[in-house]
Amino acid sequence: MSSNAPAAPIPKTSPYAKLKSICYLESNPNYHQHFEKYVYEQPIEKVWNTYVTIDPGRAWSGRMIHFRQLFSRETGEVVFPGQKYLGGMGVGQVIILDLHILGGVIQLTVGHEVMEIDQRKGLIRICYLENSKSQGSQFIRFTALENGKTEVSHHTFYRSGSWFRDKVVYPYFHTKAINEFHANVKSAMADRPLIG
Repeated sequence: MSSNAPAAPIPKTSPYAKLKSICYLESNPNYHQHFEKYVYEQPIEKVWNTYVTIDPGRAWSGRMIHFRQLFSRETGEVVFPGQKYLGGMGVGQVIILDLHILGGVIQLTVGHEVMEIDQRKGLIRICYLENSKSQGSQFIRFTALENGKTEVSHHTFYRSGSWFRDKVVYPYFHTKAINEFHANVKSAMADRPLIG
């Protein structure tokens, strides 16, 4: 893993380092589901490579989502906004985001942890940190289409304990957030040469 600036160890007092991930439990029926699908013109190898190597500051940047920090439980590396990061996505990475809702009138900090990256299965699995308003997991799956294109699905299982949040608030703002994320990846993909 590398960045333009030297990596800093996680401070022992960092609140993020102490937070646990709260993942979706398949045995628990009390989760809501959210599903979006994206189709790319590029082949699956290029699409996968872009998702797992994009700089987090570029991936998580938009009108609503703002990258705050990435740190790795595995290496202790920390990346902040403004540091170009080329180390790629890794299991154990914690991504902290600021969400600006209603034009910034409401600001929330949420955390995700990368739990699984499996190119053979075409899967990236991310769980929420315990400081987030919701609990659960996001499954990003990659499928090669017959026409040389690639389908990326984003399937989220979530719950917060609030009917209003789960049925009204979450689906709307989650759609906006992941649309920004996937649009950023698509933009980065266009900047890269074709693999192979």
